[in-house]
Amino acid sequence: MKKFFNKIAILGLGLGLMTSCTGNFETMNVDPNNPTETSPQLMFPKMLQYGYCTRSWEYQVGENLHTNQYAQYVSCTSTGFVTDRYGTNDTWVKESFWRMYYTYISRNMDYLKETLEDHPEYMNMYQVMRIYSTFVAQRTTDLFGDIPYTEAGQGIITPKYDSQESIYNNFFKELDEAIAYLEAHKSEGLATFGSQDLVYGGDYDQWIKLGNSLRLRLAIRIAYIQPDVAKAQGEKALATNNLLASTSDNAGIMNFRENNANSFYTISFWNEFRASKTIIDAMLPNVTINKSSVNDPRLPLFFSKTQGFLSGNSSVPEYRGVPNGLAASSLTQDEYRAQNNSCIWGYEACDWNSTAVGSVGENDSPQSQVYALVEREQPVMYYSEVCFLKAEAGLRGWSGAGDIKANYEAGIRASFEEAREGAVSAYTYDPNDDETYINAVKITDTGDFEGTLEKIISQKWLALYPNGVEAWSEFRRTGYPKMNLVVVNESSDIPQGQFIKKLAYINDEKSLNPNSTDASLNGGKGDGRNVRVWWDTGRYN
Repeated sequence: MKKFFNKIAILGLGLGLMTSCTGNFETMNVDPNNPTETSPQLMFPKMLQYGYCTRSWEYQVGENLHTNQYAQYVSCTSTGFVTDRYGTNDTWVKESFWRMYYTYISRNMDYLKETLEDHPEYMNMYQVMRIYSTFVAQRTTDLFGDIPYTEAGQGIITPKYDSQESIYNNFFKELDEAIAYLEAHKSEGLATFGSQDLVYGGDYDQWIKLGNSLRLRLAIRIAYIQPDVAKAQGEKALATNNLLASTSDNAGIMNFRENNANSFYTISFWNEFRASKTIIDAMLPNVTINKSSVNDPRLPLFFSKTQGFLSGNSSVPEYRGVPNGLAASSLTQDEYRAQNNSCIWGYEACDWNSTAVGSVGENDSPQSQVYALVEREQPVMYYSEVCFLKAEAGLRGWSGAGDIKANYEAGIRASFEEAREGAVSAYTYDPNDDETYINAVKITDTGDFEGTLEKIISQKWLALYPNGVEAWSEFRRTGYPKMNLVVVNESSDIPQGQFIKKLAYINDEKSLNPNSTDASLNGGKGDGRNVRVWWDTGRYN
C-alpha cells in the first residue's frame, strides 16, 4: 500500500480577486503574502484530509459519534454523549459531515474550474480532483439525501437542493469525463501533484482504477431503486477490467503524526467508546452468526482483550462489546465500564493483546505505547470492497463480474491481508485459522439470492471496518448484516423499534436557506431522521 509522509504546508484558500484600470497596476502592487490565486498542489492535501474527516475533532463528532455507532462498529461509554441513543447534536453534524463537503470540496472545485482557461496545465489534476470530489459528494448525499449540488460552492446564498437521483446521475457523468480525459492525456507531461497527492503520489493510472471502482460502488448502491441503470453502469465498470486489483491498489488518506496520526486510535484513549456488542459477537465462534469454530482471524487485529480479563478478573470475558444505545444510568454499571469491554487496541495498533493475564492492573492502558503514533491510513476504498462488489454483481447476473464464490472468498482473504498490513511485529497467527474460518462462512448455494446476499454484505461489513459511513449506507440499502435495535431510543422523531434512516439538515440551512424546508424533498417526504434516502427501499425497519 502506498503511503506518503512528506510534511506539507497546507494552505487555505483565501482569494481576493483584484481588478485594475491601469496597464501595470497589478504587477506593481502584488502583495506576496496575500496571493490572488493558488494551485491544485496546495489545495489538494487539505481537501483530502478534511473531506474524509481525518482530524480527530471532526472524526470524533462525525464518524465515531454517528456513523460508526449506526454501523454498530462501536458503542458509546460516556454518559454525556447522546448520539448512540439517537439524540441529536447539530453542531457535530455541521462540523463534520456538512461543512467538510461545502467548505473544503465544492468551493475549491468551483474555484479551480474557473482557473483552467488560464492554467491548462492543471487539467489532469482537475480530473483527479473530480474523482475525489465525487467520493465526498457521495458520502454527503448518502448521509442527508437531497442536498445542494449543482449550485454548491458558487457563492449562491440559497442554493437549490438537487434530488439524490439526479446527483447520482451526475456522478456517473463526472466519472465518464474525468476518466476519459485522464486516459487520453495522462502521458502528455502536464503538471502532476507528486507527493502532494496523499493517496497515490500523483499516479494517474491508480486514480483511473479508483474511479472505475467507484463507478461499481455507485452502481451497486442503486441496484434496488434503478436496476437497469445500475446494471448498465456496473457492467461499464466491470468491462474496463481496470479496477482495484490487489491490496497494493488500496486508497487511503494518511493523517500526520504531528496532527495526532490516526484519529480513530487517538480518540480511543479518551475512553469514551468501546467495541459494539454487535461486531464482537459477529467475530466470536458461534453457530448463529459467523458459524465458525474459531475466532474471526481479524478479531485480535481490530479489538483488544478486555483490561479486566488481562488483570485476572475471571468474571470479565476475553473479548466483549457494549450494546448500542445504553441509557446513561446503565453505563455506570461495572459490566459496561470501559475497562471491561474491548477497545480498538488490536494488533493493528499495539501489542496489548500479547500481555499476560494477571500482569496488568485493571485500569492499565497502553496509552504510552500508542497515543498519537499509529500511522495507519483512513480508508477511502479498498480492494476487499471491490471483491464483494463483484460478488454481488455476479449474484445479480451482471456481465463481467466473474465467479460469485471466488470473488467472495477473495474479499475475505484481502480483508485479512489489509488488517495485517502494518500490524505490530508481536502479532503472529496460524494461517490454518484463515481457511477454517472461510470454510465455515463459505457460500454453498448461489441460487439462494437472499442467503447469499446476506453472507456477502455481512463479510463486506467486517471488511469495511472502520469505514462507518459506507457500512451504515450498505445496511440501509440491504438490511444486512442483521443489527440490534438501540437499547434506549431518546429521539422525538424516530419511532420506537426502528433504526435511524438519515441525518437531518443542519439548523443553519433550515434558518438561512428556504429550499431546505421544501416539502417535496426526498421524494415528497421532506427532511427528518426517519426519512429514507432515495436508494433506501425499506429492507429494514
